Amino acid sequence: MPSCDGPLFIDTIAAGGWVDIDVTPGEGTRGIRNAIYRARDNHPNSPVRIRLAPGTYADSFGSELWVQRVLRPASAPIWIVATNPAPNATVLGHGLNFVGVSYFAFEGLTFGPASVGAWNGSTHANPQPLQAQAGIHISGTAKDGGRSARRGDGTLDPTIYGQFEPSHHIIVRRVTVQHLFNARARDAVSDEGQSMDGMKFNQAEDVWVLDSNVNQTSRHGIDNVGVHRAAFCGNVISHTGGGLGIEAKGGSVAILYEGNVLYDVRRFELGGEDTDAVYYYSVDGAYTYEAKQVVARNNLIVDAREAALEFSGCADCAMVGNTVLYSSDYVVPGLAQGNVRGGDALRAHASTLLGGAGAGNDCMSWNATTRDYDYFSSCWGVGSRAPAPVGRSLKSTNLRVYNNAFLSAKGTWKALPGQSTIPCPLNLSGGTAASALAFDGNYWWNGGATLAGSSNGCLTLAEGPRSTYSVTSPTPNANVSSTSVDPSSFASLRSSAAAGLTPKAGSPLLGAALLSVPEGAPYDFLRRARPSAWAIGALEAP
Repeated sequence: MPSCDGPLFIDTIAAGGWVDIDVTPGEGTRGIRNAIYRARDNHPNSPVRIRLAPGTYADSFGSELWVQRVLRPASAPIWIVATNPAPNATVLGHGLNFVGVSYFAFEGLTFGPASVGAWNGSTHANPQPLQAQAGIHISGTAKDGGRSARRGDGTLDPTIYGQFEPSHHIIVRRVTVQHLFNARARDAVSDEGQSMDGMKFNQAEDVWVLDSNVNQTSRHGIDNVGVHRAAFCGNVISHTGGGLGIEAKGGSVAILYEGNVLYDVRRFELGGEDTDAVYYYSVDGAYTYEAKQVVARNNLIVDAREAALEFSGCADCAMVGNTVLYSSDYVVPGLAQGNVRGGDALRAHASTLLGGAGAGNDCMSWNATTRDYDYFSSCWGVGSRAPAPVGRSLKSTNLRVYNNAFLSAKGTWKALPGQSTIPCPLNLSGGTAASALAFDGNYWWNGGATLAGSSNGCLTLAEGPRSTYSVTSPTPNANVSSTSVDPSSFASLRSSAAAGLTPKAGSPLLGAALLSVPEGAPYDFLRRARPSAWAIGALEAP
């Protein structure tokens, strides 16, 4: 499992060991790309630091800043760093799209405007939201994409199909991605296009995303497909639309989510939903899981629209020391229409490998003769059609849910007047059995109401002996001091969530610290060292 802690590969190089290339805003995004190619051509064996002065780097290309095939050794990384790393200080006019790269670091950059103009019902005044596939998009490339992987007997050749050359050793630190959605949509959450991610990693290995912010993206906050060994730590992800807050699927393995704050996202996902078969990239050649060995540890999830935490096709995965809060501001989706569509605390289900209905059949392979990528459709002569492993059900298995705090300020997980379906503490579907989950050391508080159970159409939680159910009256000794959340900025979202989850004097949280288990984290969700064992999920109880 990767770690959030450094030093990372750029931190081990002495300050005087870098070759510096300085870029100014007047050079636009072309200046940044030119600096990367200067590093590639002139300094192939030296570490290069591309320093961006503060300001706005206008889009020079009318599309993402595209970089291909820059494979650096560990001793000679490229570090693209803003000299002023504050959000909105160093703004790029378009996203980054890097294919086939290694040992790259991105720090202190901002993508998208700090705010968008007023909405008149059909359009925005300036500034407009950014139109980009993602703020940062890193992907690997297929090996021998043009060769047929269909054997003469009609079976699949696994030495060809599903083989990728991954991008690897990527750092994203203190980066801000914001307001990526259709200009004709009111905001990202309501954008039906659902086509723009905050960050996207495909077929990548050894990835760190640290202390970064993603807000108002119409699809996923951070999307990972076929990613091996990655750590996502200390990030704030909010107001995502049709996608998920964060996910890692398509054969991803050894993924750590630690100390992140998610607000107003559809779900925090361990695994993922419905990968297109052609993009699946596993380490073992098995097409039996979306992800395995995934740990969500010490995160804070506030007002998730559909489910706070979810396993989807996840094998050997764990949720440890997280805090889920449904605040007093939370409205269960679908109530106005008479049909509840969310509000669950926890879900687990299977996923499916898709065929042509998925993301597509195409891929790129490097052509050493032309020094360019060849585009193939369908990839490996099969793509997402049989005999490719399409239609397989990827079940969630061996799941652990330990030491989490599930808190609802006004009792979300209970029967609702006039509703045939209700938000549940646990929701299983797609053939996932309750026996796949192991619970222990969790704390539940449902705003003073008894948790919904089998009599309400929900599953009964099979909690362990160290778990606690609190039905304490919400007044005068409520579990938390405040439940209002201020999402007007990344800083206020962090601080208001922290303040809202501080246990009050007399709160049962103060005397019900959860016992530690081996997966317990030594840090709270603000990345501070825990001073003692008196911890509730991602919280510190004074």
